Amino acid sequence: MTKAIFGVLCLLSLLTACSRAIYGVPAEQWEQMSETERQVTIDRFERQEAINAQTRAQAEATRKAVEKARAEAKEFERQCIESKEQTEEECRKLTRTRFGRIF
Repeated sequence: MTKAIFGVLCLLSLLTACSRAIYGVPAEQWEQMSETERQVTIDRFERQEAINAQTRAQAEATRKAVEKARAEAKEFERQCIESKEQTEEECRKLTRTRFGRIF
């Protein structure tokens, strides 16, 4: 699912890059805009870029947190199995109960 979304975004970026645009506005339209309209467009574009950067940073932080939690869950399960105090199946159930949201 994530790869498909990434693929679509790459395709859209490629298509957008093929057409000449200034701050997301086609060049022909940009030439017809007043200085005030251009400044508003630039401000809007920069705000959107900041939002996009923040969204990417949040997504990366979430990905890292999930990756860390999965590693902790695997380590917990490994230690449980090695302790031989419970069966492998009981350790797996205990791990899923304790770390259920990340699987």
